[in-house]
Amino acid sequence: MASTLENLSIMTENLSMDPVYETNWSDIPEEIKLECIEKMELNERLSLRCTAKAERSLVDSQKMKIASGGFQITHIGLNFFPRPQIFKILGNPTEAVELTNYVLRIGVFGGIFVHYRDDDVMHFTEEISTKYIHIVSCKNKTVVDVLQKLKKGVEDIRIKAKRGHEYALDDILANDHVRNVPYWHIEDCYQADSLQKVAQMWINENSKIGTTFQVSKTYQGPPSSEFQRIFLEHFNDHIVSNTGKRIRIRTNNPDRHILLERGLDYNDDGNDEMEESYEQFYRLIVISAEMDESEYDDKCNKWISIIDVENYYGNDDEPNANINENHENIENDDQVENGERNQDVEDDDDW
Repeated sequence: MASTLENLSIMTENLSMDPVYETNWSDIPEEIKLECIEKMELNERLSLRCTAKAERSLVDSQKMKIASGGFQITHIGLNFFPRPQIFKILGNPTEAVELTNYVLRIGVFGGIFVHYRDDDVMHFTEEISTKYIHIVSCKNKTVVDVLQKLKKGVEDIRIKAKRGHEYALDDILANDHVRNVPYWHIEDCYQADSLQKVAQMWINENSKIGTTFQVSKTYQGPPSSEFQRIFLEHFNDHIVSNTGKRIRIRTNNPDRHILLERGLDYNDDGNDEMEESYEQFYRLIVISAEMDESEYDDKCNKWISIIDVENYYGNDDEPNANINENHENIENDDQVENGERNQDVEDDDDW
């Protein structure tokens, strides 16, 4: 018992000798503050940087990793979708742009979504660090400006075109990131010469095997036949094979070819007008010149679902409804097994 009391007495004496630290933020060493800031969410950082100039400098010096973030700007405010979500009602559109540029300056994104409605207020001043970017229903100026601000290292660019809008495709293709990105697509594309222009760009750049570009067109866009007609006319002297569903052309590099694939064939008794009124998907890919036709992937759902995840499920075992994967047999009324397309999902430009 005496021994226990003696030990407790010694422990009490040691505790009384320990120094007492102040817990106020202003008394914390700068290196500890930086570690704390690194663990803060965006809302907490924004609040802290409003307290003092010194704290603002510390907050702004720390990059923030954001797995996935999205910006939606209108004339009334800014929606930012990290975790947790932030919605700011702003006094004017300029404030929204300023906040956007701040987040872009400190953010290192895994993926980023951009949905801006007001072209007249767009002024991007910061480079964008991300592996993946999805630009949704923006006008031409925003699309071009965002692409120009990307840092090196982007691997995936997805553009959902503003309905009924033609982009300055030449300006987009002049962008270094677009010329070198492994994968990109334009959803609801209105430019029938897009496939031809991208393929020519790849030839000029001697793009790597596996580089991929996809487009979808709706019933409102140019007829599907226009996409292929323009492509064939431009590359008439480069054609290796043409089955209607696939067009293969040679490039300036003897080791590489470019393959154009049409995703869907509609089994409508050969009614060309009906087929032209539907949506269509095209995939353009750089392939090895040694690839045999037997190596082609006949199951298109997987790559179609990348560009239209809402309606196509990437089920390689069953083609979608109204799709005939064996276009050559339509005239003979040969049927193929069809899956289901989701009829309940409506097109929506909003998030």
